[in-house]
Amino acid sequence: YRNFDWRTSAGDRYEYEYVIAQQPAGGATARDALTALEEYLPRPPSGWTIVMLPSVSMVCSGKEEMRPLATLLSQLGHRCYILEWPGWTQDVQINWALENCKLESFGEEYEDLWCQILEHVALNEAADVDAAQQREVDAGRSRVVPQPRICVLGAGNSSIYAMRALKALRAWEPLPEAPASVATAEVLSRYESLVMLAPSWRTPRRVLSWMKPDQAASWMGAILHSDSRLGRLYRYSHFSRQNLRRHFMHTGAADGNEERLLALADWLFNRPRPYAQTDAPAACGFLDPPKVESASSLSAEMMEAASVLRHGVLLLSPEQSTSTSDCQSLLKALEASDAQSAGVERGYLTSSSPLPHEIATTSVQFAIEQWLMREPREE
Repeated sequence: YRNFDWRTSAGDRYEYEYVIAQQPAGGATARDALTALEEYLPRPPSGWTIVMLPSVSMVCSGKEEMRPLATLLSQLGHRCYILEWPGWTQDVQINWALENCKLESFGEEYEDLWCQILEHVALNEAADVDAAQQREVDAGRSRVVPQPRICVLGAGNSSIYAMRALKALRAWEPLPEAPASVATAEVLSRYESLVMLAPSWRTPRRVLSWMKPDQAASWMGAILHSDSRLGRLYRYSHFSRQNLRRHFMHTGAADGNEERLLALADWLFNRPRPYAQTDAPAACGFLDPPKVESASSLSAEMMEAASVLRHGVLLLSPEQSTSTSDCQSLLKALEASDAQSAGVERGYLTSSSPLPHEIATTSVQFAIEQWLMREPREE
């Protein structure tokens, strides 16, 4: 577990916690949480660091969504940073950090957060390489420690936020506390790859769909916090098992996955949080990536991102995406624009789930591993 000093647009600071998954030195495993915190982590044998952004929706699993995939990837020699969305954590302070944020500003606020975290990860990896190099010198060895190679992996709507954060990082000034020797261009150069898992950008309206989104979100947030009789009745319905299943994305999943993932979603659904800044905007589409005009415009953004990433962009789609799904529309737009020549690769997974990494984890791990082990494009 590590911490990051997150600064909101209002100037407030919060200690944001994330998880690093990696095989410890010598393949050891920590016996308890304290040992895990103090465990020395060598540089990842593969040379790759993967920053993982889970999807976000009213009913989801938070960072637990990425943990099984991170476990598999770390066993293959990669280092994984598992992030989570403020409001969808078990940290009450972080969940309430954006309680004063306006509905129309959520997209920009989260984009800024991911930019800060990506810069933090790049600086952290650079410092880790310097420390590893110093240990080599102290031990009298001449081995040169390779510079970090970082891949960002986003699922669902998070994949678009990740892509835009990488783009924004190019024009971003370093934080005041960043070392003067670390330039923005140098930070960006450590990010070589982007993996987009079943990208989406439109939330289906299942709540108060007859109302305008802003009106529905305002009413829903207010009534969920109300102590009136109507508020209690609405909360009873909102937190019912039936409503949980209504928004659950893995209904009918085989091999015990439905029960396992439903239990995770139920656990996170009962976390303390401000409903007006979590459930309401999520249900009414205010956490969708802003300013996505069409699949064609998004494919153009992907090709632009691929042009500055040495390893390019990989889009992984469920094998049976419906013809009207966001992912299928994006695949068609990419095919029409000859995206492969621009550095955007496409792959299909053995799962029809909108979040395939939770159901077909091994299939996703294999596709990512094959992608990372490829030779980078010629510059």
